[in-house]
Amino acid sequence: MTAALQKENPKIHVNGLDFEWDNERGVFLIAGQPAVCMWIESTMAGFMSGLHKMVGTERFHLAVYGAGEDGIQGEWEHFIAPAPSYEEGLALVGAAANNVGLGLWECVSLDREKKEAHFRAKNSWEALYQRALGVCWGTSSLAGRFAGYCKHIFQTHCWAEQTKFIAKGDEWDEFIVRPSTKTVQDHLEALITSDKATRADLDATLERLKAEVHERKQAEDRLKQEILDRKHAEQVLLEKLEIIRRQEDSIRAMSNPILQLWDGVLALPVIGLVDSTRANQMMESLLEAIIRTKARFTILDLTGVDIIDTGAADHLLKVVRAAQLLGTRCVVSGIAPNIAQTIIGLQLNLSELLSFSTLEMALRYALRAAEHPVVMRNQGGGL
Repeated sequence: MTAALQKENPKIHVNGLDFEWDNERGVFLIAGQPAVCMWIESTMAGFMSGLHKMVGTERFHLAVYGAGEDGIQGEWEHFIAPAPSYEEGLALVGAAANNVGLGLWECVSLDREKKEAHFRAKNSWEALYQRALGVCWGTSSLAGRFAGYCKHIFQTHCWAEQTKFIAKGDEWDEFIVRPSTKTVQDHLEALITSDKATRADLDATLERLKAEVHERKQAEDRLKQEILDRKHAEQVLLEKLEIIRRQEDSIRAMSNPILQLWDGVLALPVIGLVDSTRANQMMESLLEAIIRTKARFTILDLTGVDIIDTGAADHLLKVVRAAQLLGTRCVVSGIAPNIAQTIIGLQLNLSELLSFSTLEMALRYALRAAEHPVVMRNQGGGL
């Protein structure tokens, strides 16, 4: 029988998993992946007890927790991610764990809104070997695994807190997983800065310091190169700034176009949002155009304006007054009701302000007034 087993490669299929023994290579496979079987209460207990003696409880917990957290990528890719839902994927992982003797896991609840998950595990290998040793160091590997799963699900780093312990007599190990800013490395750093630092901690810190020095040296070299590159780019930037300045002048002219509708009649159609800055630009452009064309009438058309703030409304009125000081008659057309309320709210003297509902009516007024200036002096719509 023994000789027959050595020549064959036995294979069994249990609950969706293939177990195979490759006797020629001396490899045990689960789902095609190399695996190992150990007696929990003797072999594993001795192995973990020796590790615990070397590093102490806190470092032991962090080391095993980190190993569990880092080891979930295969389970995530093969079981959880392809599943119709995260809950179903976690159930598949729990069933697979049960098949290979890692215990019976279950996700009791998964609250995506609160980003909180509740897990339970029965007869995990950690709980069994600790109960055999008569100790309770925590089921850290499982805690790390559950935190790793939730990191993918909630898209943020998480920490698993164990609330019940089989090693203490509870019916199961229980875990609550929530988002956390602290990592395993953060907890190790806290140990190092406390009076619990060991020689291994100090050696690890020294290695990190050496790495930091090397990184800073590289950063200094990069900074020197960046300085040279910046000096080289300064001239190019100055040239680009000059181009931008000229473009801004062009854009300003396009955003505040001055149209000559008739001999002696200018129009400034305003479209879009008017704030105080743009109102000042409009005043500057319009006054220059009035002087250049010797316009007798200027129409400020606000048909395309939906919103105007109080400061801008005040500036527009100043545009009207400034234009009239240069000898042109300035009228306004296309004022929307909400803009009219804003202007009225300024409580200014509007007796000299002529307004028309449309640009066409304002133009007709200007043409008639040019022919009959005395008759048309007091006609037009008042605001």
